[in-house]
Amino acid sequence: MQQTMIAARLSRGYARAATVLGASGEQYRPSGGVLPMETLHAQPTLAFDVDAEFSFTQPIGWGIPTEYVLTDRRDDTEVGDILVASGRTYFVASVEPLRPPLCVVCSRTVSVSGVTGTVQTLVSECPAGIIMRAKGESSGSGVPGATRPGQSVIYLPLLPGVVLTPYMTVTTDLGTTYTINAVEISEFGIRCTMSLQQV
Repeated sequence: MQQTMIAARLSRGYARAATVLGASGEQYRPSGGVLPMETLHAQPTLAFDVDAEFSFTQPIGWGIPTEYVLTDRRDDTEVGDILVASGRTYFVASVEPLRPPLCVVCSRTVSVSGVTGTVQTLVSECPAGIIMRAKGESSGSGVPGATRPGQSVIYLPLLPGVVLTPYMTVTTDLGTTYTINAVEISEFGIRCTMSLQQV
């Protein structure tokens, strides 16, 4: 009971801070993987910072895809929600009673289709965070001097009914294509390692 009271007071405090520090934003709640931003859920006031104490003393780092959010709709914020404010797009990865929600910064919009050779689309026009991690393994082409395919990690919001598997294809809004190598689905969302497809 005491934790509930403290959480309610914190929520009100976060809401007041958001109205002072934040900007008008948009909130979407995906019902599936196809067009997750098709229907607007709410228009909250949002403020993001890399510091959970919201000191606003440093910018987000390159390759560090998370920030915390202050919102005046804290009680109506759920894991998987997509937030848009000040020219950036995020998705909510964690919501806990006594802490500000944790969000992943999205750098691209992506579509995910079935294994190579199929046309089934499981995810379309979904914001995602893509971080390059390593060179990856040898391409195995047998061609002297052939480059190795790049290895990246993709972060996607928790999408109801969506189950990704290895060998599916990810296509970004830039037309770049990747092959999924491994998939982790958790209460935070969907995380996959993937290799850049080489022609």
